[in-house]
Order: sequence, then structure tokens, then C-alpha cells
Amino acid sequence: AIYGAQGANGVVLITTKRGREGEAKFTYEGMYGLQRQPIRLDMMNLREFAEFSNQVSMSDNRPEFADPSLLGKGTNWQDAIFRHAPMSQHQISAQGGSDKVRYYASGSYTSQDGTIVGTTFDRYAFRTNLDANLKKWLKLGVNVMYSMTSERLGLADGSEGVINYSLLTPPDIPIYDIHGNYASEVREGYTRINPIAMILDEDILLDRSKLNGSIFADITPLENLIWHTELGFDIGDSKGERFQPSVTYGNWSRENNMSSIQRNNNMFWQFKNYFTYSGNLDKHSYTMMLGQEMWESKWEYQSITTTKLPSNDIKNPSLGVDPQINSGFGSAAMSSFFGRATYNYDDRYLGTYTYRRDGSSNFGPQNRWAGFHAVAASWRFSNEQFFESLTDVVNDAKLRIGWGQTGNSNIGGYRWGAAISRMPSGLGLGYRQSNIANPYIKWETQEQWNLGLDLSLFNSRINLTVDAYDKTSKDMLMPLQLPSYIGTRGNASSALAAPFGNYGTINNKGLEFTVNTRNLTGNFSWDTQLQITFNKNELVALDGTDAVHIEGYGQWSDVVSISNVGEPLYNFYGYKVAGVYKDLEDLQNSPKPEKYPSNGVFNRYNTTWVGDLKFEDISGPDGVPDGVIDTYDRTNIGSPLPKFTFGITNSFSYKNFDLSVFLNGSYGNKLFNYSAINFSSMKSAWDNQLQLVTNRANLTPIDAAKNYPAEVNGVTVYEWMDDITNIIVSNPNTDIPRPITNDPNDNDRISDRYVEDGSYLRIRNITFGYTLPSTLVRKWNLENIRIYANIQNLHTFTNYSGYDPEIGASPTSQYVFGLDNGRYPSPQVYSFGLNLSF
Repeated sequence: AIYGAQGANGVVLITTKRGREGEAKFTYEGMYGLQRQPIRLDMMNLREFAEFSNQVSMSDNRPEFADPSLLGKGTNWQDAIFRHAPMSQHQISAQGGSDKVRYYASGSYTSQDGTIVGTTFDRYAFRTNLDANLKKWLKLGVNVMYSMTSERLGLADGSEGVINYSLLTPPDIPIYDIHGNYASEVREGYTRINPIAMILDEDILLDRSKLNGSIFADITPLENLIWHTELGFDIGDSKGERFQPSVTYGNWSRENNMSSIQRNNNMFWQFKNYFTYSGNLDKHSYTMMLGQEMWESKWEYQSITTTKLPSNDIKNPSLGVDPQINSGFGSAAMSSFFGRATYNYDDRYLGTYTYRRDGSSNFGPQNRWAGFHAVAASWRFSNEQFFESLTDVVNDAKLRIGWGQTGNSNIGGYRWGAAISRMPSGLGLGYRQSNIANPYIKWETQEQWNLGLDLSLFNSRINLTVDAYDKTSKDMLMPLQLPSYIGTRGNASSALAAPFGNYGTINNKGLEFTVNTRNLTGNFSWDTQLQITFNKNELVALDGTDAVHIEGYGQWSDVVSISNVGEPLYNFYGYKVAGVYKDLEDLQNSPKPEKYPSNGVFNRYNTTWVGDLKFEDISGPDGVPDGVIDTYDRTNIGSPLPKFTFGITNSFSYKNFDLSVFLNGSYGNKLFNYSAINFSSMKSAWDNQLQLVTNRANLTPIDAAKNYPAEVNGVTVYEWMDDITNIIVSNPNTDIPRPITNDPNDNDRISDRYVEDGSYLRIRNITFGYTLPSTLVRKWNLENIRIYANIQNLHTFTNYSGYDPEIGASPTSQYVFGLDNGRYPSPQVYSFGLNLSF
């Protein structure tokens, strides 16, 4: 609670290196590595794609490929866009000083090519820390860091990213034509730009610089009383540039080029003061702290975009036409007061009380301030007299209990008021209200109970920490759940945003175990650290006029997950697949889908057909199956939340050699492979698909000798593929539907077809090192030399078919978790390093 709203989701304390008393010490740390993407999705090769394309095109009697069996593998676009990418890091530092002044200074350079062609990252960073004991009662310190980064980006993530785009690109398009130029295709009005050309010819650049630091003083006006005062700052700016040239690739061309530049500036300052008084009396010791802090953050941006520049060599947008100019600015501020008292009796009974009061500009004047309490106590029962006989086995034992509150104000500025936005219309530019105001919005409060046990056994050979927690988030900050007729849903440019407010309650409870063991000691040592976490959450309450659940959306505003009151969050929500319709009889005897013809006349373009997916009849308007497939049949199809997560590190050493192996993973969670919707929808003859669609429903005639034209249900049909009475699925156990361009049955709707097991075990990090003997190193006037080799992400054991099972929150919706929409996969990294000091 002492960290307030900024620590609402946990606190990570980072201590930067500081100078130490003594003569100057220099260190060098260098690393060179190679990155690669070892995973390839199993896409169709050229022969499989040709067979698929011909089947999709069969209805128009225009097969593109005369004899697919004569074709080879074609272009593997994953091998084309992914590359082995080098990276290197170098850092030099110096530290030293006297009992009065100590210093630390460092400079570093990082160069990293991305594993997607055409992407790079470079960074320079400089840091200086200075500590000075000017008086017995006065200590001053300065921390300053400056960094510059330069990036060439690629459109890597999301359904519009280059990874997804490349996977859909047909393997019959070569990377280069016979003249060495980029090849692209335009077929029947369908354009497919060469992915490599799209990456390398388009510039997406981002340059950033950042200066941050702090100046502080520790003043001791009285014995045992310390006044810490500190002024911190963080100043940054960035420039993003994008240029699309006018180009011609084969028979496709972009006539007009485009250039845009956006500049961003931000400034943050923080001022804090706190007094700490400590004392002891006999077996009693205590501390008291009283403080305040305030901060302000400001930002602004300007952007310009134009087209039709006079040349591709001229990228200045001011020389283009049709300018689009945007700008914006904003700010936020917070002020806080806090206090803390601790008590310790004989290192057996310990207690802490904390209070903090925060005021945030994110809330209206009447609800700007809120107070938060925390109290904790612990009992080191291993120091009790009755425990003395057990201290040879149990060296240290402590029981902990605590309760605390933290606040959350993370909603952005001016949510409590009404904003306006531009609204173009046929009558010219206008303005409209863009959100519903809520002046009564207030702080979200998170209350947590903790119960913990710390044990150290067998001369600290085994150390165990157990923590149980129960955390409730009350007055959750979120949009009000309103029915669609209010106008709060739809396109962001036209929808009226629902008011933000305090509309929900969420509970998380769980157990965390940490075990550290020294398995072997001596010349050969072996240490192990194991962490495992179990967590369950629940949407306890939800307010609003349409407050049954919270919906989470995918890329195209389709509902992917629903959080129901009384259930865990983020459950995937959709239909359950029950196979495919095997023939007309199966279709007639199954629950009726939405596109089942009421007049009994089937049409393979406009109605459900043999080979379409069959979905389970889960429910109806009365809560029981009703023989109809509709929205009532959507149900929970999996949870993205794991039953537990874990990590284990084993560290070995023998003389001057050391080896550490870190593994981590999760168990029991599901992932929604949203990318697979595009990769297996089979709606276009010109999009490549996953190889699994080769097991698609294969439609064949029941009676191959039947003559056409023939009359079926009063309708004349001219070939067997239009005669539903003469069609059967030759592979009836498949769960992959027939290919059809307009998909009348909506086969690619949100369903368990795309839900996969997300459990995994990853070999995250392996480091093997050797420290040269000091007797040898000193002959070279050096203090220490260590060389090492490192492997990151060596292998991931998983059943997930995507690139990477480690999927977190979705960028498309805050209420979706575990949705893979083309995430940039984590690379495998092999590196070698050198550390030396003198």
C-alpha cells in the first residue's frame, strides 16, 4: 500500500549499480548472438494448394492448374520472411571513489536485427550515478541516464501483419521474376503483393531519445531521524516515419506514393519527501515514516500525411498533396501523503501499519481523493523457547498475515467529463459528443488478504515459502454495460462511447510456493529453485442495465470471450462442432441451422449443404435444446486461465565451471487460435491455407453414372455437385468443412474448432560459463575474466499448433486473454559472451 496506485498490480524494485569506495574498477561486458525462428506452421505446398484452388474454382469451371500432380513445393514464404539475425551488446563501466564521494558510469551499445527481414534495432545508452557524503548529516546523490534508439519496423503482429499476410500468399508466386524484380500477382481482380517487396520497399522508422534521472538528498537533522528528499524527471521524444513508394510489381502497381511523420514529446516529473525515525529500547525496535509525493506527466504529438510526392527519393511530406494533419496533447497529475509504522519485539513479533492518501486528476473534483490502509504481522516462532529443541532441523520459521488496500486510477484523463470528436458529413465537417460523461467515477479499490509461512530447514539446505492470497477488486473501472440500442456499440468513428465508472467486482485467490534447495555442496554444487502458482478468479458482480456479462472482442468485433457473473473471467464463448453433414439424410435429421431452407430447396451457394460443419444444439429460448442452431447454442468452449504456472532453475558449479538451466510453463489453459480462422476458412482460391485443410470434407457423387440435367425438388440441376440427393462426404470423420467462397453456413464462426490446449513446458534459458583462474588473470593485470555460452528458448514442449503458446492479454480487447492473432513469435537465441574487470 505504501506505493499507492502505481503499485496496484505489484511492485518490482530495481536497484541500479552504484559506486563503491576504493580505487577505480573497470568492467567490460560483451555478447554476440544469433537469433532464429525454428517453428514453421504447416501450410500447403504448391501441389496441395493447386488441388485446393481447383476445387474452390470448380463451380465456375475455371480451374487454374491443369495438372497439380506435376507441381513441386513452390515458394515457402515463411522461409522467405524469417532469417537468421545477428545481435550484439557491449557495455563498459567504471566505478570507484573515496569515503566522501563515490561514482559509477557506464556506456552501452546494442545492435539487433529482427528475425523478419528488413527489421533492425540499435540503442546507445549512458548512465552516471554519483554519491557524496558532504557532511556527517548530509548525503547527496545524482542518477542520470540517456538513451537513443533507432528502429526499422515491420508490420509483424496482428491479422494485417506481414506474418499473416505471408502465410496467406500462394506458393505459386515466386519471390523474383525472371528479370530479378519482385513478382506479384493480379488474378481476376484479386491482388497479392509480394510480401518481401512489401517489407523491404516500405519504410517504417522509429527514432526515440530519453533522458531520465533524479537528484536526492539524505539529511539527518537529529539522531535517528532521516529526511529523504528527491526530484525525479523523465523526458522523452520520438519521431515515427512511414513511406510507401509508388511501385510496380509484375502486373500490380501503386500509382501514388505516401509519406507521413509523427512527433511525440513527453515530460514527467516527480517530487517526494519522507521522514524516517527509528529507535529501540531493550528488545523493542520501531520505525516511523511520514511522507508526501507529487508528480505530473504531459504529452503532445503532431502528425502529417500526404500523397503524390514528386519522387520516391523525396520523402518530405510537406512536398506532397492532400495533407492530413493531426495533433493532440494531454496531461495527468497525482499528489499523495503516506505514513508507515513498524514494530519488532525480540525478532519474534513484528508488525507494520501503512496509510496512504492519493489524489488523481483522472477523477472529477468530488472524487479525486481516496485513502488506503494496510496492516501486517508476523511471528518468528523459531525464536521461541519451546522451539529450541527443533532448531537443528528447522533453522528459521515465520508465520505471516496481512491485509491491505491499494487504489487504481489507470483509466486515462478526463473520463469523468464529456469529450467531442470530429464528424465528417455530406454537409461538411461537424462535431459530436464522443462519450457519455460520468462525474461520479471514483477510485477502484483492491483489498487483499495474505497468509504466509517461511521455513528454513537442515542448516538452510531447504528453504520453503508458502503464500495464500485472496484479492478482491471493488468498484472496478470499466465501461458501463449497455444494450446495443443505446448506440454505444459499433464503429469507433460513429459509436457513442459508454460511460466509464465503477461497475464491477473481481476476486482472485490462490497459492504460491517457492522452494530453494542446496542439493549438493562442495567442489560440485547443485542448487534448485522451484516456483509454482495456483490462481482462480471470479467475476463477483457487475452493474449496468445490460449487466449479465462482459464481452471480449476479436479483430472484427466478433465476440470471442464472455465473462459471466459468478464464473471465471475470459472464458472463450462459441459453438461446439459435432462433425460435418455427411449426406442429405444427416442434414435433414440434425438440428436445423440458420441457413436451412424453409422450402426444402437446397442451394450450395446460399444454404447449408452437405460437407458444412454441424454444430451442437446446446440450448434454446427456454434453456433446453430446441432443435435449432442459433445464438442460444453458444456456450463456454474453454478457459485461457491455467490451472497453474511454474518455473524451475537448476544451478550447477564445478570448480570454475558453472551451468544454469531455467524452465517455465503453464498447465490447463486453452488458447484461441484466431489466426487459424484466416488460415483454414477456405473462402478464396487465391489464399494459401494450413495443410490440415487437405483433410477437408471431400464431396463425391453417390451415383457417378447418374445423368444430368435432372430435376431435384422441382429445380433443374446440371451436374452432380448441385444435386444434394446425390452427394456424400467420402471422409465422414473429418471436422474440416467443404471449401466455399461465400460460406452460407458460417463455418468459420467462433467455435471450439479454433480452441487448442495451451499448456507448455519451455526450456527458457541455458547458460554455461567458465571463470579463468585468478592466478592466471592477475598475470595480465586483470581482476576477473568469465566467458559463457547461452541459449534462450531452446525448445517448447506443447500441443499448440501456432508459433508460440505464451499468449497473454489481447491488444484488440481488454476483456480477452489467450487469443493468438498473429503474435510475433519469440526467437531462439544462441549467444556467446565475455565479462572482464580490471
